[in-house]
Amino acid sequence: MNFKDQSTYKLLSILSKLLRNSSEASRKNFANKLAAFIYNFFPFRRTEAFNNIKIAFPQMNNFWIKKQLKGTYQIVINNFIDFLSLPDSYPKIKFKIENQIIFDNAINKNKGLILLTAHFGLWEKWGAWFGMNNYPIWGVIQKQANKGADLFFKEIRESYGMNHIYRKSSINKIYDLIKDNKIIILASDQDARKNGVIVNFFDKPTYTPKGAAKFHIKTDVPMVFSVGYMESDGTIVISFSEIKLNSNKSIENISQVYTNKLEEVIRRYPSHYFWFHRKWKSINTYEK
Repeated sequence: MNFKDQSTYKLLSILSKLLRNSSEASRKNFANKLAAFIYNFFPFRRTEAFNNIKIAFPQMNNFWIKKQLKGTYQIVINNFIDFLSLPDSYPKIKFKIENQIIFDNAINKNKGLILLTAHFGLWEKWGAWFGMNNYPIWGVIQKQANKGADLFFKEIRESYGMNHIYRKSSINKIYDLIKDNKIIILASDQDARKNGVIVNFFDKPTYTPKGAAKFHIKTDVPMVFSVGYMESDGTIVISFSEIKLNSNKSIENISQVYTNKLEEVIRRYPSHYFWFHRKWKSINTYEK
């Protein structure tokens, strides 16, 4: 690693140690103040996120949209601060599980599992629940350009039981893990450009990744949709939902069913979604 990578690793390590030694109330207070500061003074893709919410909820006024956007900043920053405090903070997290029978039934088929999720809610705490409960999880992740950050994030996730596969790794590795009855976590909500499949998302076409659909078609691996959202008292609700398919098991249909599930939870908790993704950018580019 070069000097920049090493410095990033050390800085994250120091911050993580401070947060792990802080109370939950202190971490939340710090995260909320940091979120407000970033929203007001370092507006990362703020305009783009505002426009994305407006596309998804065209009937809502600007006051409502700004309220959801501020909530999104809070969720994203809380998610990151919570992540840096893991696994030490895990015992104090309150969890509530919805429809775990769906998850259990899928696992009991002993055919592996594709756990479809999204950049939604407190996804790091969500992931920690599986690892800390000894489920054999493998997360498909994007490699960070900064090697120090990449190594640090990898170490934290491994500390609570999550294994890694980089997105550009061999596809055969995922097939081998499915055969070995492992759980593959796929966040399939980003713009996949022309490598993806076109689906309707909030009544507007977009490209979405088609990997999960391909894995299912080739191996008949079960698929379950799951996200983690936060209630007002700080409880993390982990919800499971069936991916119900009819006789049309095409890539297009499977991807649309997943997208419908995602849209449903976003409509319930709009501030929980990571609106900073350029979800509709490439479809607009390629359609011109």
